[in-house]
Amino acid sequence: MRRYSIQTKIVLPFLLLFAVVAVVLPLVAIEIFAWKYSQQFTRETEGWLDTIIETGYFEQDQEKLKRAYSVEIMIFGSDYTLNYNSLNRLSNEEQDWANLADKMRLREVKKHFENPDGTSVTQDVTLAGKPYKVFYLPLEFGRFYCLLRPMEAIAEAKRTFTWYMLSIAILVLALVAFISQRIGKNLTNPITVLVDSTARVATGDLDEQCDLKTHDEIGDLAAAFNKMTRDLKQSRDRLIQAERLATAGKMSASFAHEIRNPLSSMRMLAQMLMQKPEMSVEKHQQSLRYILEEIERIDTIVKGLMDFARPTALNLTQQPLAPVLQEILALMEANLVHHQIQLVLDLSPVTPEVQFDSDKLKQAFMNVVLNAMEAMPQGGELKVSTGIEDNSVCIKVTDSGVGIPAEDLEHIFEPFFTRKTKGTGLGLANVKRILEEHGGDVAIKSTFGGGTTVLIWLPL
Repeated sequence: MRRYSIQTKIVLPFLLLFAVVAVVLPLVAIEIFAWKYSQQFTRETEGWLDTIIETGYFEQDQEKLKRAYSVEIMIFGSDYTLNYNSLNRLSNEEQDWANLADKMRLREVKKHFENPDGTSVTQDVTLAGKPYKVFYLPLEFGRFYCLLRPMEAIAEAKRTFTWYMLSIAILVLALVAFISQRIGKNLTNPITVLVDSTARVATGDLDEQCDLKTHDEIGDLAAAFNKMTRDLKQSRDRLIQAERLATAGKMSASFAHEIRNPLSSMRMLAQMLMQKPEMSVEKHQQSLRYILEEIERIDTIVKGLMDFARPTALNLTQQPLAPVLQEILALMEANLVHHQIQLVLDLSPVTPEVQFDSDKLKQAFMNVVLNAMEAMPQGGELKVSTGIEDNSVCIKVTDSGVGIPAEDLEHIFEPFFTRKTKGTGLGLANVKRILEEHGGDVAIKSTFGGGTTVLIWLPL
């Protein structure tokens, strides 16, 4: 069982990638911005301190200094006691000088002053619930001068900027998720259709065709699948036809073998009876002639069964096709005229020679023409034409007869299938077998009540 669908595999990497781009990178950018701003903030405040020191303000009016620079000022003694404080919003805990000294990190600052490295001393502290950046100056007698510059506006700007960036990132992620989902759906929907079609074909429905019109690799795959299904259906139909022919051949051979010997005896006895003086009466002679005619008709059927059961080897000859067709039609001309059927010939003069067995092809073509004649009992038009189609010579026989019902078309080449009151149903089965032995094929197109067209192909 699969763990993730293709759509998930498409959408998830995009989401992860854009999560990194849209969330992580802005947060990193915010931190870099805050760090750079902090450096600028520190340099600016150090400039203030230099000015304060040069002017001596830090030893004079602290309130005036507070108002001028919007800062808070604290002065601690050497024992960390609070000597001066302009920040009057300290909590009770923060007003305790020991706790306040710890918050202001005075012990760390004192160590730095004892071992100066030439850099200014700053610390970030939180007093009365607000952030401050503290700048320290050493005073005489070990005292500490602390300049507290509020950082609340900067912190608020950073929070606001962060929320803006996160909101934008969420919107971008939602947009990316939607676009990725649509892309994934456009890719997976055709695959789903193809999988469903494959499942139906797997159940034996070889008429299934995948209805995909995409002009991409999936569309090419669907076209290949449809071609494979059609080829598989044709192969299955040919196999079924071959099995039917084999079964019919065995039955025909057995039937012909069992009936031909008694039939020969019956013919011989009928001929002997005709020679006896007591059978010279015209009535008796007529009855015997009827018997012999019916025996001949049965013998013809038996020969057909024998031909079907034991097809002879082909005597292939490279020759033109038109003379053979004209010869057969000339033999049947009187029959066509008798049935009031008009013959229309359209034989291509540029048809190349093909390799075929004349006798077998005559047998197949005559069978097709006879079927066309039977389909036009009241007369009509029979059109015979030739042409080149897909590296094959095509013989097209079209009649204006009664046509074939749609439900019969798929069975028309099956042995012993017939709707006629007379006949064995082997005619078209023999035609198909002969054409396949030549490497060709035969197909029938018909509309019930609108005529029939038989297409015969012989390979060049």
